[in-house]
Amino acid sequence: MAPSRGLTGRSAALAALLALYPAPALAAERLVIPFEINDLDHMVVRIEINGTGGTTAVIDTAATFPMLDSRTASSSGVPAPGADPRRVNVLGLNGAREYPVVRVDEIRLGNLNLASLDAAYSEDLDVPGAAANVLPSTAFPGDILELDFSRRVISVYDGRPDRPETDVSGRINYTVLDGLMFVDVRINGKPGRAIVDTGSNISYVNSAFAGLAQMRTNEEKSQLLLGATGGDARVRVATARKMSLGDFYFSGADLMVSDPFLFESLGVSDEPAMVLGLDYLSLFTVQFDRRQNRMVLSLPATKRKGMLVNLNPRGSRIQ
Repeated sequence: MAPSRGLTGRSAALAALLALYPAPALAAERLVIPFEINDLDHMVVRIEINGTGGTTAVIDTAATFPMLDSRTASSSGVPAPGADPRRVNVLGLNGAREYPVVRVDEIRLGNLNLASLDAAYSEDLDVPGAAANVLPSTAFPGDILELDFSRRVISVYDGRPDRPETDVSGRINYTVLDGLMFVDVRINGKPGRAIVDTGSNISYVNSAFAGLAQMRTNEEKSQLLLGATGGDARVRVATARKMSLGDFYFSGADLMVSDPFLFESLGVSDEPAMVLGLDYLSLFTVQFDRRQNRMVLSLPATKRKGMLVNLNPRGSRIQ
């Protein structure tokens, strides 16, 4: 998950972002931004900062403030923070930290130009798995933010979501809490809430959700995970017989069970909660209808075969 969220300073961070983007601006034209999935399975776009290219940024639906690393800032002519800079409180998986704020004159990606952005200035260089530069999805204008993972293209436009008639689609209402999008999800028939997080390359549930849903620990995969996490026994892999997301469900989903500080800071550590990451979101074309507070998931007709996704309403399995 990209380290770009506020805690006690979350309201201030969100207010600052809203000051930059008081409401989704109208997109005068259809904006198209190519993206890639990098070696860390992060969704990244190539950006130019103040006319200087050669760097990327993670697109994060669970970030509430842009993030710029010091190396990128220096190479792009963004001045380092002064002696007494404005600061913003940012929440990552392991807790909250304050970062100084810098002003970025211009960021260009695809045919979208963002001017006069405030960004948190990070000196956490070469941290394994960390995203250096982060752009929150709220930085994009328009009514519709569309993530087409089959074509690796972000589209931004006004009006209603565009979908081919042959697509299989499902709509899910979302609510916004502290700048984060939450959708309803069910695991083994038990309800919970999921943070929609394109900044996270994996999905995971908290212990409260795993216990309520009686998810069964996968011992073999848990042992492999323990090796990867340095023997942290608080992290394990558990299997959901059925995970339902709107009109779609997934059979035999293996999910990491973890209780990072994120859940506690949001006040949901004792409630069934999870993070819905790219491992599941990238199976679909994802559209965020920001006028209706609705997420639309679509399966292109050409992808129906070979996808282990089931459709609840039709009672049929997509082979």
